Amino acid sequence: MTTPSLTPAQDHAHADAGSAAIEAFLKPKSIALIGAAPAEQRSIRGALMRVLRRGGFDGRIVPVNPSYAEINGIPCYPSIGAVGFAVDLAVIAIPAAFVCDAAAECAAAGVRAAIIISSGFAEESAEKAHLQLRLSEIARRTGMRICGPNCEGFYNLLDGVAATFSAAAEPAETENQAIVGAGRVAVVAQSGGLGFAMLNRGRALGLDFTHIVTTGNECDLTAVDFIGHFATDAVIKVIIAYLEEIRDVAGFRLAAERARASGKMIIVVKIGQSEPGRRAALAHTGSITGAAADLDAMFADLGVLLAVEADEAVAAALACVTNPMSGGRRVGIVTTAGGAGTVLCESLAGAGFAIPALSEPLQSSLRPTFPAYGSAANPVDVTAQGIFTGGAMRALEVLLDGDEVDLVVFAATLSGERSISIDTDALRGLAARSAKPVLIYSYTLPSGFARQALWRAGLPVFAHIRDLVAAAHALTFDRRRRAGRLAETGLHSS
Repeated sequence: MTTPSLTPAQDHAHADAGSAAIEAFLKPKSIALIGAAPAEQRSIRGALMRVLRRGGFDGRIVPVNPSYAEINGIPCYPSIGAVGFAVDLAVIAIPAAFVCDAAAECAAAGVRAAIIISSGFAEESAEKAHLQLRLSEIARRTGMRICGPNCEGFYNLLDGVAATFSAAAEPAETENQAIVGAGRVAVVAQSGGLGFAMLNRGRALGLDFTHIVTTGNECDLTAVDFIGHFATDAVIKVIIAYLEEIRDVAGFRLAAERARASGKMIIVVKIGQSEPGRRAALAHTGSITGAAADLDAMFADLGVLLAVEADEAVAAALACVTNPMSGGRRVGIVTTAGGAGTVLCESLAGAGFAIPALSEPLQSSLRPTFPAYGSAANPVDVTAQGIFTGGAMRALEVLLDGDEVDLVVFAATLSGERSISIDTDALRGLAARSAKPVLIYSYTLPSGFARQALWRAGLPVFAHIRDLVAAAHALTFDRRRRAGRLAETGLHSS
């Protein structure tokens, strides 16, 4: 007997119902910590309490551990069944042998969803895989949604729900400022460490995040479920996903199509391009990565950008949330150091970008604005004096207003701890009125002072050329997607 396929209306209704369940999962009003420990304890269970409290959760925290009468001033219960009131989410962090029983007890107590932090399931051995299958059965039978096992939980930054033990979710004494006016980013990762690493690395570059969700071995809820939910979230502009296996290919296709329809970019770090990577994924989360060529073709067809590793994904996201898409691959470079311009030329040209020589009339209009030992060709080397004589801003203006390049890179030194030589207001004005992307590269390590000044102007800063090249790829990839052409699938050669 064949199973009837869903109609488009039924398909969307099913997706909407799943999204409502994800929304409830991410916004609990009460959280039980199964295996709770004092926040000061140096352990994963202690960190769960500490991070949840410091993250700003304003709901009810319910510690569950028969070894304590209270934890950090909060009454502690011997079991979830003894709580006596409804709990939205349980975070389970106890030895694997006891997890299935704890999950069943949570479901019996009316808990709506659970995160299983504990490891020791399919990623460990075939013998332990039966425990994971039992968790899947509990989810199907009871309707309680389960994330994990072997995950680091999630961080909903919009609502202050840090249901994780990751130190990356703990607020710093001085919070990093995000780039003003930039779009926001959600991360979905089958690796807890990599998921929260992207939060840590992205914040350092000024990215503004909505959610970090880690899914581990995916006995029930999968990365695709969360990607599908974020695909229609009006606040989110870019979704970064770290995937070792796509367990629901049809669901991923639907999620990617919905993201494309709502103008969102999906950037995927997909493991499985190499045999060592496939072996590592199997040992990490028990994932079978799938045929790389088939997945690459699917990503290209869906307009999904493929990154090699986390830094490239973060750089691509940084470009997409701060810039318009590029109309082509012709790059104009303005630099205050000839060497920096030369290296940028080599790197961008090697990555398939064109660095066209500027027309003679355009060069003639630029030469009076900087010293004679500079160059009006492309790169436009205005020299260090060009910052002060107006040559840099004039060159940027001409390139952005003209039709000889599609994307502009400005290279300067931004190492000053107390001052910045760039007129950030003028630069912001130029970028705001132009339909072309502007990428800023600091050939010295940029200071926090300089980054903050440019972030207030709505401009990102790239400290590494590889990241800048990844950003340029992202800004040109989307144009080819919208034009309906089968684009190259990533930031590396396949």
